[in-house]
Amino acid sequence: MFLTNRLVLRGYRPSDQDFFLDLFDTYNVLSNLTADITAPGYDNHRDMLGKMTKCALFVVVEDKETHETMGFTLVNVTTPRDLDGEVGMALAEKWWGKGYATEIMEWLLGYSFKILGLRRLSLFVFSSNERAISLYENIGFKHEGRKREALWKEGRWVDLVWMGMLSREYSPTTEQAQGNAKEGIA
Repeated sequence: MFLTNRLVLRGYRPSDQDFFLDLFDTYNVLSNLTADITAPGYDNHRDMLGKMTKCALFVVVEDKETHETMGFTLVNVTTPRDLDGEVGMALAEKWWGKGYATEIMEWLLGYSFKILGLRRLSLFVFSSNERAISLYENIGFKHEGRKREALWKEGRWVDLVWMGMLSREYSPTTEQAQGNAKEGIA
């Protein structure tokens, strides 16, 4: 289990399954996670959850005070030899716009670079998700590419934006992240 100022990040438990199936059944969440949302369904959601739990790091995010489940974050080591990983996260809508995503990503970057020893992290985000792009830019991710008009979403074509960060570019941006980095936690 890991702690930040406001969050608990812990291992997945079978009792979390219902939360995740509900999370994946929320259009605004799922539409920012995957391009394949034509027919949400229990089997598809269960399969997606199964893949996520096999990542190098998959943690459930909880509110530190209430222990209410908020979402998840993960690191998938795509090329172990090259110390290359992909990151992802999602929060239930009620937690959006309150700085939790920043807190999660700052922890995830520190853990990935300092504890897992990864050299590079990358992610993709839909160009229509401007809030996420702004978050990633603010914590140091660089734009690395764009697949133009990659998918049809909500009646228009949107691009896939690839972003990345090298370990040498990582710099904790908040007091909490800096303190955790000194302690070897983040």
